[in-house]
Amino acid sequence: MTDSPSDATYVAKTIRDFIGGCAEEWDWDDFTSCPLSDERLDSIRRRAAAVELPCEPEDLLTLEGLAVEAEELARG
Repeated sequence: MTDSPSDATYVAKTIRDFIGGCAEEWDWDDFTSCPLSDERLDSIRRRAAAVELPCEPEDLLTLEGLAVEAEELARG
């Protein structure tokens, strides 16, 4: 099963892929530009989109925290 954009696993994976440098060319832009139907996940998306690029070390820590938040939502 593929994770859908409204799925917490998708949000966590997208952030982790970005942090790890293994995202496809437009994945981050698509993620940060497209609202999510789940308000909790959209809040994570909006906070991730607010991170200035290129990322400073503290920005990567912020993104890491957002990934953890999404993973916690995925676990229920």
